[in-house]
Formats: sequence, C-alpha cells, structure tokens
Amino acid sequence: MGHGSRPPSGRGLVIDRDNSCIAPDALTALAVLYVALPSLIFFGGWLKLPYAVIAVALIGLSLVQWIGRSVPVWTQPYSRGAVAAVLVTGFAWASLGGAGHFVFANSDWFVRDTVLADLTLTPWPPSYGDPGGAPHILRTAFGYFFPPALAAKWLGLSTLDMAAYLWTAAGSTLFLLLLPLPKKPGIALFGALLIAVFFSGMDYLGIVLLTGTTPIFPLRLEWWVPFSYPSLTGQLYWGPNHALPLWIATALFYRHWGTRHLWTLFFTLLPMLFLWTPFAVPALAPFLMLAAWRCWRSGESASIVFPTAIQIVTATASTYLLVRLFSIGASHIGGAPTMEVTPIKESLYDFTVKYLLFILMEFVILALLIGRRVRHSRSLLLLSVALLCLLPLYQYGPSNDSMLRLSTPCLVILMILTLDVVVLAPLRPGNRGVLPRIPWYIVAVLAIGACTPFNEMWRGATFHRRPPNYGQDLVEQQQGFEPPHYIGRLDRPDLRLLLKTPQPVPDARTRRAQGLPPPFSRPR
Repeated sequence: MGHGSRPPSGRGLVIDRDNSCIAPDALTALAVLYVALPSLIFFGGWLKLPYAVIAVALIGLSLVQWIGRSVPVWTQPYSRGAVAAVLVTGFAWASLGGAGHFVFANSDWFVRDTVLADLTLTPWPPSYGDPGGAPHILRTAFGYFFPPALAAKWLGLSTLDMAAYLWTAAGSTLFLLLLPLPKKPGIALFGALLIAVFFSGMDYLGIVLLTGTTPIFPLRLEWWVPFSYPSLTGQLYWGPNHALPLWIATALFYRHWGTRHLWTLFFTLLPMLFLWTPFAVPALAPFLMLAAWRCWRSGESASIVFPTAIQIVTATASTYLLVRLFSIGASHIGGAPTMEVTPIKESLYDFTVKYLLFILMEFVILALLIGRRVRHSRSLLLLSVALLCLLPLYQYGPSNDSMLRLSTPCLVILMILTLDVVVLAPLRPGNRGVLPRIPWYIVAVLAIGACTPFNEMWRGATFHRRPPNYGQDLVEQQQGFEPPHYIGRLDRPDLRLLLKTPQPVPDARTRRAQGLPPPFSRPR
C-alpha cells in the first residue's frame, strides 16, 4: 500500500504512514533469513536423509518465492554513518550479557551454555538415556542455539562462546536497524538508540514506593512484586533465545503492517519463529488480528499478496512436526492463576495493591503520557496496554514464561511509539526547534526506567566473570532432574519415523576423558 491509499475509518486505525508502509527491502530479507537459518539447520540435521532433503528444499523454495514476490526494493534506508553507529551499539549492547562471557553471565546461562555444549558435542538429536524403552531427547525452543552449535561443530568447541556472541549481537543489531530510527548519524540517532537500549518500566521507583527504601545493589530491580516485565536489556541478557525472534518479528510487523505484503511475510515467518519460541504465535496473533481488521475496514483486502502453494505446504508440514515435538511432555509444565502461585500468601487486597502499583510503574504512566501525543497507531497502543494489564493475572511455566514472553511485542510497540513521540515527532516539518518540543516529562519517566537496564549492565561489568561451563550435560547440570521444558520422551511413532536415531549425550566423565575442564559448582 502506498502513501496515497485511503485511510481506514476511525482515528484509532490510522497508522504511521512514514514507518509502517515500507515495502519489504534488503533489511526485511536479511531479518527473515536470520530467523530462517535455524530452521534450515534443524530440518537438515535432525531428520533422516530423505525427509531432510525434502524439508530443506521446501523451505528454500518458500524463501525464494517470498523474496521474488515481496522484496521489490534491494536497498536499505540508512546512511553509512548511521549503519556504523547502529552496528557499534548492537554489538556493544550484546557484549555485556552472557553471550561471549566477556563479563559476568547471570544464572540462566548455566543452562544455556550446557544446551549449547550438548548440541555441539552430540550427533543430532541428542538423547539423555532411554528409561522406559524410549529415548529422552532434547526438545525445546532451540532456534537460537543451532547456528552457534553448528559453527562450533565445524570449528571446534573453543569457538562456541564467540559464535554465540556473534549470533546474539547480529540479532540485536538487526532489531535496531528495523526500528524507525533517524537515518543519519547525529544527536537524534544517538537519543533513539539510548531509548531502545535503556527502555524499561520504573522498577526503581516502584521498589521505593512499595518498601519505603531504595534498592540494594546488586540485587535485581525486577521481580519486586510477584510479576515482572523485563527491560529490553534484561530480556537480551536473561533470555535472548526468546527475545530476539520476538523483537525482530514485532519490528517487522510495525514496519510493514500497512503494506499488502504483510500476510505472506508472516505466513512465511511464523512457522520459523515457532522453532525459536512457542510463544511467538500467541504473542503476535492479537496484532495480526488487528491488522486484519484494519485491512478489512480500509477496503485493502483485495490487494493482499497471498502465499503460494509451496509456502502453504511448507508452513503446514513444519508447524505439524514442531508442534508434535514441542508438545512432548508439555502437560508437565504447570499453569495457574497468579494469585494461587505467589511465593508468599497474600490477601486479595495486598495482591491488588501490588498489581496496580506494578502496572502503573511498568507501562500505564508512560502510555498515558505518550498517548496524548501519538497521532497514529493508537489501536496498537491500546491493544498493547490491554494485553499488558491482563498477562500478570495468569502464570504458565516455571518462571511465569507466558507473562515474560507474551508481553515482549507489547513492550516493543510501546518503545517504538515512545521513540516516535520523543525523537521523530520533533524532527518533522513544522516543529520549530528540537529542544523546546521534546516532552521532557516523558524523558524523566524514561530516565527512571533506565535504572533497571543500567543495573543489569553494571552487574555484568563488575561481578566476577566465569568461563562457560561445558563440563557436564543438561541432566547432570540439573542434578539428575530432567526439566520438562527442555527434555521429552520420544514415544510418538511419527516422530520416530522422521527423526534420526537419537545419540547419547556425553556425560561429565566422558568429557573429562576428551580433555574438557571439569564442571564448576553452580553458586547458591
């Protein structure tokens, strides 16, 4: 859809004509290929040879067809100086997390490093024994893990940590490039990158209001109530395997939801996102439904580019296989209303007070402030706020994974609209003088929120660095426990027909015999 298309009726459905009607370009193609690479590796490496050839050929044809029909512009919008600034920011941002282990890596990297090592040291698919007559295989949202593990298989285990860093940094840089940023270097681009990297709710102020005391470093600022919406930096450092695909997909949605190519883009993308995180489809579905409603109201449905037969077959077959694989043992992952599983028994009154304070600090105040100034995409803002209000009320997964992951697109949309109000709007024609037009009260809210990602970076830079722990397998690392969100019993005949014969993961004794350093104790 071009800039001259008829706007849909209703102010809430007006979109960002400058940044949401961009035809797919080289950046779009690069982002899709980044998300697709793990699928090519997985289907090529885990399926028996005849099925692997068919699957890789279908995925390749699907991608070629999508690029041929949907990417008319093979350019990218940034100047060389702006690209350089974003590259430096993206790689520096990722360097202070666990990937690469240049600095302190938080506790979640104990499991992540072990999964990376198991995938590197074991022929695929890895198995943790066969109690009950069926192999217990690694089955998790492992799209993030495949490219670094494959690189380390080729180049040696010593390269695994650097491969994980480069893969993470590439994803964070792609995400930044997909945002509606100023296209030339300068103060505006610098400010926009600061907002993206340091975007967070006001956890610091929430702790002060709730407890009457200031937070104690180095304790985390998040989880000051029984729920949490992590900062983007927190997501990158604690869960890049879930954050990166959701970031990229949400940025792609905002960039292209006013074009006729949105549907074939996401039809191609969603099955590949599923390999990264099973939360991708439910997290993005409300926004895709809103886009469908806007498309129908605006009369643009006749111009939609629909998927081809090969894309339909590829998406259906890959989704079927992944659903069958990821649903093994899923019934053992618990879920319940948050009120029933809070760590400390609370009255309904106390729970309600904490909930209301939480949503005020995390997003409601900011949404109210930017809502007065947003001149487009209000439906996205309202939908994001509504979802963020609902998600804390139900918990699924050992760390309330549903809240942490399903909130990600909402928080990215909130960040993008904040960028528009604080950085892009003052630069538009008709706004005289940049500084007087900047809403400084919004900047103040962002500055308070920036304490949370700054705390994550400071802890990473000042805490004792440990090397990655490759000396034991996942079950040993979990002290003999098989985490149900990582390991499942391969007892389904269709999967056993399609997958290669599972291979045993080398245990700590075998790894020591191979010259790997012994595992170090996990800190309590």
